[in-house]
Amino acid sequence: MNKKMIIGYSAAGVSAFFWGIHAVIIRILINQGVDPILIAALRLYIGAGVIALVLLIWKGLRKEKALEIVYSRLFWIITASLAVNFVLFQKGLEFTIASNAVLLEAFAPVMVLILALLFLPQRVAHLTNRYRGVQKILQIVIIGSIGSSLLLINDPQDLLSTNENKLIGDLLEFIAMFAFALFIMGVHEYHTRFKSHNALLVSSQIFIFAAILITPFAMWNQLPSITSMQWFWITMIGIFSTGVAYVAWHIASKYLDIIPLITIFNLVSIFTIISESLVLGLNISWKLIVGSILILFAAYQAKILNAEYRLIEKEESITS
Repeated sequence: MNKKMIIGYSAAGVSAFFWGIHAVIIRILINQGVDPILIAALRLYIGAGVIALVLLIWKGLRKEKALEIVYSRLFWIITASLAVNFVLFQKGLEFTIASNAVLLEAFAPVMVLILALLFLPQRVAHLTNRYRGVQKILQIVIIGSIGSSLLLINDPQDLLSTNENKLIGDLLEFIAMFAFALFIMGVHEYHTRFKSHNALLVSSQIFIFAAILITPFAMWNQLPSITSMQWFWITMIGIFSTGVAYVAWHIASKYLDIIPLITIFNLVSIFTIISESLVLGLNISWKLIVGSILILFAAYQAKILNAEYRLIEKEESITS
């Protein structure tokens, strides 16, 4: 294993770990009375600050010229999608378990395929010409949908379970996943249209504007009552699960191919299930296990299919 692969795997592993444990921490904070939307806003502000700091250090080391950001309509759609995702993801954790939330979020690549099938038929046409196309997409959607259904009917038992409101939480997480799918599609389209921008710089701007959109809805009057330990955990998930994890994933994507990258990303859900089981005593039922396997398999296949389309796009842009 060469140096680049070591860096790539290490960075991806760091991202997967911090993304994997953050939902459990948020769930505990919410159970202690911290407003979920306040957590979302603070995470984004702190995460944006971390990315900005990394960019300043990077700029000093590389002595690169600052690149302008294109504040197009697409930029604001991406920003709004991220804001909605953060609010609903955190709010959903008030009612459902962290494992469900993260696994439903993992369904996002499948939702991207569904949206592409409905609104970007040229993508499906491209894939149909070279691969199994629509049939494969439908198989992925069916497998992922069965997995999601198993999560919805699962009756989780742990220290913080509120099963009477679980369906509300799962519904919020599903809408959050839909917003995340729009975010994924928007970011890809933005990268395609504006190739000369700095991806991390754009991300820091998206984070800060998403935080501003959330700000009016957060319960800022809670700030004086937040304990030092709660501040510690909010700061930790802001720095590591939002800022550092995103930067590390950006680094990993530079060094690893799509298959190992996707494989490591699936560790996020596994870390969540393990941490929730260890910290909150989650009872891991067969529905959670089978649902997890089906969703992660569908997400894995969906990401590969999306990656294949991006390669086709790249080939066509070179030949045109």
